[in-house]
Amino acid sequence: MAVLPRRRIRGSPRTLIGGALRISREAPHAQPHEAARTESDELAELTGLAEPHESHEPAGPGRPGAPGVQGAARTGARRAFLPEDFVVPTLVAGPRFRIRPITVHDVVKDYAAVRGSLERLRERFGPDWGWPDEEFTFDQALIDIAWLQKEGQLRRSFSYAVTTPDEERQLGRIHIAPSDTPDADAVVVFWVRDDQDDPALERELEDFVREWVVTTWPFSTVRFPGRD
Repeated sequence: MAVLPRRRIRGSPRTLIGGALRISREAPHAQPHEAARTESDELAELTGLAEPHESHEPAGPGRPGAPGVQGAARTGARRAFLPEDFVVPTLVAGPRFRIRPITVHDVVKDYAAVRGSLERLRERFGPDWGWPDEEFTFDQALIDIAWLQKEGQLRRSFSYAVTTPDEERQLGRIHIAPSDTPDADAVVVFWVRDDQDDPALERELEDFVREWVVTTWPFSTVRFPGRD
C-alpha cells in the first residue's frame, strides 16, 4: 500500500477510519490551554454543541495515509464533493445486511465490532493509519463515532454501519470520502468484523459496495485503498 508524505491537514485517514484524532496522544507537550480540555469538551464540539476549534487539527506532522484519502479536506475546498441536490442514501436494506449512516447511538455495537476484530484491524489499518490504537477504549469509540456523524452532517465524508437485517448486531463499517488525486472521484474503505459466523459475508459486502458507489452515488471512478 502506497504511503503519502506526512502533512498537517484535516480529513486524514485516521479521521476517516477511526474518527477524531486525540490531541493528547499526538502532542504529549501540548500547551496548557490544550491540556486542560476534557473529553466532554471534545464530544460537545464533535456533536455540534459547540463550534470546533483549531486545536482539533493533528498536532505535529500528520499521519501517513492511503492514496486518495490524505488531503480530502483540501480537495473539498477546491470543488464540492457532492452536487448540492444529491440526496445521500440513508438506508440500504437486504436479506443479509442493512446499511445506514452511523450515529452515536451505535457506539455500543460498534465498539463490540471493533473489539471483536482488533488484531485484523490493527494489521490492516494500524501501520499507516494508526487505528485502532493499543488502548482503544469505549470513551474513545464514542468520540470517534461522534466525529464520523458530524462529518456526514457537513457532507465532507460519510460513514455507514453495516448491521444484521434486524439491527441486533453490527457487522462492520463503510466509509466514503473525497479523493485528492485526479484519477478518482472518491475513495471507499470498508471492513467486516472477524467474529461473525459467515466467512463469505465480506466478499458479498464487497461486491455490493463496489456496485453501489458507482450506481447510486454520483461517482464515475472510485478507489478502494488496500483492496485494489
